[in-house]
Amino acid sequence: MVECVVGVDVGTTGCKAMVMDLDGHTLGQGYREYTLNEPKPNWVEIGASFLLDITFEAVQEAVASSALDPGQIKAISFSVNRSSFCLMDDDLKVIDDKMYVWLDSRAESVMEEINAKISPERRNQITGMPGYNIFAAAKYYWVMKNEPETYARTKWFSTVESFILHGFGSDDFVVEISDGTVTGLFDVRTLDWSEELAQALGFDPAKFPPTCRPGQTVGTISPAVAARTGLAVGTKIVAGSGDQQLAAMGAGVIRDGAVSLTIGTFGLLAVGLAQPDFSALTGMMIPSSPRLGVFEVEGPQVSGATCYRWARDTLCADEVAEGERTGVDPYVLMEDRYVKQSPPGANGVLFYSALFGSGYPTWDTNATGFFLGLRNTHSKADLIRSVMEGITLEARHILESMMSAGVEMEDIITVTGGASKSGSWRQIIADVMGRSIRTLDVPDAAVLGAAALAALGAGLVENLEQAVERMVSFGPVIEPIEANVEVYDRTFAAYKSAYEGLKQQDLFTQLAALRPQE
Repeated sequence: MVECVVGVDVGTTGCKAMVMDLDGHTLGQGYREYTLNEPKPNWVEIGASFLLDITFEAVQEAVASSALDPGQIKAISFSVNRSSFCLMDDDLKVIDDKMYVWLDSRAESVMEEINAKISPERRNQITGMPGYNIFAAAKYYWVMKNEPETYARTKWFSTVESFILHGFGSDDFVVEISDGTVTGLFDVRTLDWSEELAQALGFDPAKFPPTCRPGQTVGTISPAVAARTGLAVGTKIVAGSGDQQLAAMGAGVIRDGAVSLTIGTFGLLAVGLAQPDFSALTGMMIPSSPRLGVFEVEGPQVSGATCYRWARDTLCADEVAEGERTGVDPYVLMEDRYVKQSPPGANGVLFYSALFGSGYPTWDTNATGFFLGLRNTHSKADLIRSVMEGITLEARHILESMMSAGVEMEDIITVTGGASKSGSWRQIIADVMGRSIRTLDVPDAAVLGAAALAALGAGLVENLEQAVERMVSFGPVIEPIEANVEVYDRTFAAYKSAYEGLKQQDLFTQLAALRPQE
């Protein structure tokens, strides 16, 4: 009887579950897409109970579509969107039933106060996280200052993973360490909650739960959860990790210098690094990998492929409607009708991909997305292609900035996330980066990484290296096209100049003042 596991990725805007065997073959899958709530400008939330229900549904669909005997599925583990959090009361219920999503930037209003108590540079040295408002530490401080009643009611600070593990039936309420390092509340030297940070910002350390290790079995599936998921009673619940750590692991980044690029809702360039100099690599995210004690250097792209989803929802309503009628993915229709009909460089249309602000290296909350270079001769095809190119140009900005900071990496890039499923986008990535790229046979690398941890927790593999070697397989190498590289070198220069010119004129601040305020 084949032994299998379930990997689940509870992402920012969608949840995917996959039943996999130990050779990385997908035997069943389920997916649910959802939208985020924005009750006020710069606030981004999602209902906690809704998110748990969606996760149950995705797992149930994956198990049912596998047509396996549930007893063949030995364990389940989770990849989660990072630095999103909720607050649990004494009854282990989520206060106000809401998650504060990492995209939320309400904490900008308290950043000056936070920086006065403990500098961004010191926070970076302690936590490995830049001192910006998207990280949970800043929003948690905002809650403490602006909603003291909520803070007083809080028994546990909870990551998404902690909440999901609890919902599936973990024996104790715990925070998994590697995911915890992305909250901005952990000390990377001790891999535990930072006493110095808690003291500086006035957090009560008693509200931070105990920790567990990635790959640790934390409970088993109960009859009630079995009824909602299709899993067998007694299936092991295994602690997972953050989505980007697991996406990197699922892309084979388990050694120094290995590099992966994820272009999904959240974009990220990740490089394996055993002993980083936290004081030298400022502005980057440096969380622990699921191999505790080995870190990865990350250049985050805050807006990521959310920009392409925006293009779908805003500019391609006909394709969305047709997809609903025919079952054809609207993104496939967009690629065929628009992206392929515009040449490299999109006939001179430039899109700056910062609909939620920018991440590394600029870290500009006020930065916005914009189209530049539009003339009356341009078509929708040029606009759609320019969005795809702009997201990729931002990834190149991250790559070059990391290399300038002294991060050494291999020449080949493993590409994961939604972009890896598009033939046009794969070639654009190779051309913009001017490097060889490869994809994965299973492009959902975060799900694969979670499945690998589930296999480890179930005792089906001896270690993570064995799991990755067995489960991860690569597709063919895609080489850059020289003529396209030349076009994108010029486009990239314009891309950087566009941001720098608008920033120098303080235009983003002026535009921010024109938007509706809280």
